[in-house]
Amino acid sequence: MKILLACVGFKNKEINFNKNQIIKVIKTSPKDIDLIVFGESFLQGFDSLSRNYTIDKQIAISKSDKIIKEISEHAKENNVAVSFGYFEFFNESIYSSQIVINHKGIIIHNYRRISKGWKEISANENYKEGDECSFFVLKNKKIAISLCGDLWFDENIIKYKNLELDLLLWPVYTDFNYNVWNNTEKYSYANQVKSLKCPVLYVNSYYLDKEYFEIARGGATHFKNGKIIQEVSAGTESTLIVTI
Repeated sequence: MKILLACVGFKNKEINFNKNQIIKVIKTSPKDIDLIVFGESFLQGFDSLSRNYTIDKQIAISKSDKIIKEISEHAKENNVAVSFGYFEFFNESIYSSQIVINHKGIIIHNYRRISKGWKEISANENYKEGDECSFFVLKNKKIAISLCGDLWFDENIIKYKNLELDLLLWPVYTDFNYNVWNNTEKYSYANQVKSLKCPVLYVNSYYLDKEYFEIARGGATHFKNGKIIQEVSAGTESTLIVTI
């Protein structure tokens, strides 16, 4: 199974631009890729929410939205599965979610972040987290998703270990100075997931709106047993292809 980790640029609140970024990667990726993975909240942009619910419920979308249907059509046309983060609107609540669409254009998984780090402490009860770690099957591989801060809680690590996975996807939004990530911080992340026996694929997005250092600047890494097996450095838009 070949997975492409897409560390490409997004713009906050420019959902059509970000949608087209996803479609562009779908169309231009090598034909033998089985799954393309984008970072956390890629579709709207991590900083797109105002924390004003009246405004934000217009930014979040349902998984049946026409934009997701359009991406699904391109996945089907190009015979490739795709996963990306988005702010989901469901039952009057907003979630940080990661959707998986298979090569037939069918939604096969929709994971909701279970840790609270994606939202302001002052956010009201309409901003919610999911409550389960579950898996999906693609190309006969048992795969799960964990979003950003989820894996920094030991109880969540145990939940994922109990799933006995073939692969764990770790889409994130991390805003370290990219030199700090490249030189030191990536080793902390490797250590954090060393008890998971399956490969863990980390992918961060590239923030196009701002120019200073402490902002998301990409980077993708294949971790296993606490070691870095493959990587592309943060600092530029890039992709990493991993074979599992």
